Amino acid sequence: MAGLTGIFDDIYVKQLFHKNERGETVFYPFGLIGRGYLLPKEREESIRRAMRLQMFATLIASIAFGLLVTRVSGSENPVSPVGWLVLATLFAVIFGGSLAFQFWIASGLEPVSERVQFGEWLRRGRQARPPWTYWAMIVLGIFSLLMAASGFAASVIERDASLLAAGLFFLAIAIFGIWDGRRGFIERRGAKGD
Repeated sequence: MAGLTGIFDDIYVKQLFHKNERGETVFYPFGLIGRGYLLPKEREESIRRAMRLQMFATLIASIAFGLLVTRVSGSENPVSPVGWLVLATLFAVIFGGSLAFQFWIASGLEPVSERVQFGEWLRRGRQARPPWTYWAMIVLGIFSLLMAASGFAASVIERDASLLAAGLFFLAIAIFGIWDGRRGFIERRGAKGD
């Protein structure tokens, strides 16, 4: 179980915790684009555990929601406006609950004025991850590229715009995955050269 927890932490949790120049832990509940908070040593383990549980629950809820929307939209019976309203409400509850939890967990912590740009956020996130995740991103990108190609082919054969949209979605994931994994290796090599 510790192995799976370690993998989950490597991908999702570790990038939310960074050391500042004084060696203090800074916690970024909304990722590095959001505000950071100084994290006292005595609260670090409990907050790491809480963020691990919250991110796992959000991941499971998001996957379940995505499967539900796919099932409903692919149904032979058209979805009523009330059904779409229920789905939108469910999405708002998942998203809002996740944000509310992150605000709650950061309450009482001292804010740090440092905010970073999007590119720096991606770079720091890559640095916080171990090198095996770069390979995982590249493999995910190649797999997504194959899924995009099959989506495009199926959209032509079936003349279905939703398959074209799925192909475009997988193409975006493929481009990001391959780019992110490659950038991780380049940046790690550059850091070793310094």
